[in-house]
Amino acid sequence: MPVHTIPVVGRPFARFAGQVGGLTADAALAGLQDGSISGTVVLRPGQGLTEDEWNAISAAAAAEARREPVLAEAGLYKRDPRNILIGDLEQVAWRHWRAVLAVHADNAVLADHDNATAHIPGMVEVEACAQMAMAATEQYLVPSSGDHVFTTKRLDIEFTTFLFPLAATVELRADRADWPRPEVLAADFTATIVQAGLTVAVMRFQARVFERGFFDRLESERARDAVAARPDLLEQR
Repeated sequence: MPVHTIPVVGRPFARFAGQVGGLTADAALAGLQDGSISGTVVLRPGQGLTEDEWNAISAAAAAEARREPVLAEAGLYKRDPRNILIGDLEQVAWRHWRAVLAVHADNAVLADHDNATAHIPGMVEVEACAQMAMAATEQYLVPSSGDHVFTTKRLDIEFTTFLFPLAATVELRADRADWPRPEVLAADFTATIVQAGLTVAVMRFQARVFERGFFDRLESERARDAVAARPDLLEQR
């Protein structure tokens, strides 16, 4: 008998599951427990599943547990792992990196977003591309002993098709990376999200990465300049 593959996704993507004959984690577990899912059905994990959810599904289906990606941490300005979108970061060529997309069901972008569509919101894609650049910069481009601040100077993004809650990768290429002064890294990046062999989104942007002490002085100076130029901003309303 032919094998029937069913995608299993987290609860924010129930609409997607309904469109493609997939299941949410709760529905998959219930189906395995009541026997309505059996035989030649293969469950395939998508986005938005927690480790506990998939472990429960795997146990009920006597299937192998899913290996969780190692989430990037350094350089992302994130403290909550639910908001980290990049996992298993690796260098695949000179100034070229790849990672898996890891979307948690409780990601902050999804927490208050529902426009009645089945695809992953574009803001998740933008955040994933930015996190990819931050993580690669921190791990591969700046001195490991320093404290640096990543900023974006210019950004252009093209969404070529919808990103669905299935497996996807994020690739990053540093088109330029040099130090115009000792405290500042200037980099041009191209980030690409790929799903099922198709380019989903391309984000090209210029970044400036500052040594912390230099950045703090520069930011404080410009903050004072902004107040001096508009003292009315400090008036009681």
